[in-house]
Amino acid sequence: MKMDGMLSGIRVLDSTTAVAMPTAMHILADMGAEVIKIEAPTREEAGRRDESFQYLQHSKKSMTINLKAPGGVQLYKDLVGKSDVLVENNRAGTLDRLGVGYSELIKVKPDIILLSNTGFGQTGPWKRYAGIGTFLELITGVSHFTGYLDQGPRQVGNAWIDIHVAWMAVFSVLAAPHWREESGEGQHIDFSMYQVGVSTLGAEVLDFIVNGNIGEQMGNRHPAHAPHGVYPCRGDDKWIAIAVENDEEWRALLKAMGNPEWADNPKFEDALSRHHNQDEIDGHIAEWTKGWDFYELMHLLQDNGVMASVIPNTAEIMTDPHMKARGFYEKLTHSPESGLGDRMLIGRPWKVSKTPSRFRGPAPTLGQDNEYVMKEVLKRTQEEIDQLYEAGVLAKQTHQAAPPAPSEPRTQAAPARPRPGAANPAPSLEDGTLTYIDPDYQKRLGVE
Repeated sequence: MKMDGMLSGIRVLDSTTAVAMPTAMHILADMGAEVIKIEAPTREEAGRRDESFQYLQHSKKSMTINLKAPGGVQLYKDLVGKSDVLVENNRAGTLDRLGVGYSELIKVKPDIILLSNTGFGQTGPWKRYAGIGTFLELITGVSHFTGYLDQGPRQVGNAWIDIHVAWMAVFSVLAAPHWREESGEGQHIDFSMYQVGVSTLGAEVLDFIVNGNIGEQMGNRHPAHAPHGVYPCRGDDKWIAIAVENDEEWRALLKAMGNPEWADNPKFEDALSRHHNQDEIDGHIAEWTKGWDFYELMHLLQDNGVMASVIPNTAEIMTDPHMKARGFYEKLTHSPESGLGDRMLIGRPWKVSKTPSRFRGPAPTLGQDNEYVMKEVLKRTQEEIDQLYEAGVLAKQTHQAAPPAPSEPRTQAAPARPRPGAANPAPSLEDGTLTYIDPDYQKRLGVE
């Protein structure tokens, strides 16, 4: 079989919604896995027609299965029997109530790998609690360390935890087949977003374990190094970050600044003294940086051995010449029905020499690949396919749910997980959510 990506030959069933797991699934698909998105035809997924959905679901195939219609559960199991990995993010216990939990699936496919992603895991007193990325950022303790002392905790940004969860899920899914190759066994991965978020704290958790210190907000400062902060540059809302870790870097910074007279003072002579007097240092640095273009200053400082970086907005990130040179952004052409045309989107943060990853195609329409899966994967006849359409198991548009078959457990569907921002109006200049719209952004991104 011809390899087309690192994960060529791996089939993954994507039974997920929202942000974190769909992100993980499109990464696997970009790497060559055949990712089949399983959707219920009884309910349209939130935000299906917006750009976020289109990005999250690219490179995938789509199949509809109504688990509540006669034959739906069996079809689901049959597809699991032809797959390597199943990823789902329902509330704990949902698959069991539907009759397709891990204990049932291993009867069909003993070496199946099932990753179940929930806010708090499959066990424990919080297992039925709901959680999304923006909320979990708060409960994991991340926000305890972000913000300023006089202002209290702050969130880092929109769904910050989701992306960490996505990449950790990719790692988990890739590790499990290696174990299966060695042992011949699959396994159930009980995946908790809460635990992923806590694991990002790193040194802050260690500080409590070793010293009993619960930490506090530090703004942009460092617990030991100074200067360490952000400073204004020339222009509207332009900033540069500067970090000094040792005496050598401090001398390099002073050299770049022209060895100012104010620095010739004993209270700045070592790291501890600088840390105690960083308010004064920050004032001097800010006075110097405000006359500089932030990119020019970054290059000057880096060339002199000082860690420094511009703080770009989204437009500056997307047009960054370094990112362009690395080929980080890739063009994705959407279907004519979407009305989105060509878009430059974020690729993957690595480059490989033999099996490069790439966008495999735009997000599929609902049930777009039903026939492919039924005929090529499950080897079903056209007559069998027609019967499943008539029974409401398969569909290419949403319809009312069929009553559960007598032989299948009657279930109460869990509430739909809200997609961050799904109910919010589009940002605009009029309501103040946008400050500027670049009329030439498509050309600057290279899609026109």
